[in-house]
Amino acid sequence: MTAAQLQEKLYAFVRPGYPGITINVVDTADNVRQLYFTADKFEVLYPKQRYHYLRHLIPSDFYDKNLKDTEWFELAPNENPDELDYHHQETIDAIKTAILSILKDKVGFVALLDNKFISEDIKCFGDFRHSKNILTDLGFSDQDQFDIFHVLMNEGGYCDCEILYNVFSNSEYSKKYWKEKRE
Repeated sequence: MTAAQLQEKLYAFVRPGYPGITINVVDTADNVRQLYFTADKFEVLYPKQRYHYLRHLIPSDFYDKNLKDTEWFELAPNENPDELDYHHQETIDAIKTAILSILKDKVGFVALLDNKFISEDIKCFGDFRHSKNILTDLGFSDQDQFDIFHVLMNEGGYCDCEILYNVFSNSEYSKKYWKEKRE
């Protein structure tokens, strides 16, 4: 499949979720196919979240056949691929237990987030806006939050509600949600 054909296919999959997205498919001199996705919505998301959301819009069989060996760059406008910041898996593994324990037991983050969803009936926007506000109020720096959110994403928490559903599934919000689904 040519770069232009792939680009059009990707638009067909991704545009419904990201109407203003720009996609560029580039074949490098080293025979590496690079995919550049640029969207305003990416401004408030970590690169790992961006990839997660895009990946779920693309059918698995298409991904396996056409995208397995490609390099992805998910960018906010005016962002450069060299500016993207990821955590290494070894770092996440090293800090995971401590972070999850601190969030659940020591600072009460999980209870605070859980309470927002239960008592205040807030909406999840597919990002970490509520969690960031809580962590900032609890005194966590931007670097601390970077570490925290990479651990949470690694555990399946790519947004506020997924933190409660997937990472801290004993939360009241998670229990309520699944109880309502059963009924």
